[in-house]
Amino acid sequence: MAIHNTPEERQIIKLLEKLTFVEAERQAWIDDIQATGMNEELAEAIHQRLSTPAEGEAQAHNRSTVVVEYAQLVRRWRLSLGAKKFARSR
Repeated sequence: MAIHNTPEERQIIKLLEKLTFVEAERQAWIDDIQATGMNEELAEAIHQRLSTPAEGEAQAHNRSTVVVEYAQLVRRWRLSLGAKKFARSR
């Protein structure tokens, strides 16, 4: 059952769709986010995969830009998740 994704999760999905990874791996991440939402384990797995360069990759600058953009999106996702939890406890 699909859940309502947050704006941050939708932006992470858009970023993943632009990347040139193995289609099955990328689609598995997108399906997981759409089905159950983002979680810390998935965020860490994607970050590890983004930060390791592929063999023969010549565009290290482009990869670093993507890693920074992804880190910003994950930080915003964590902040929005924390804000929701704080609002519930009040």
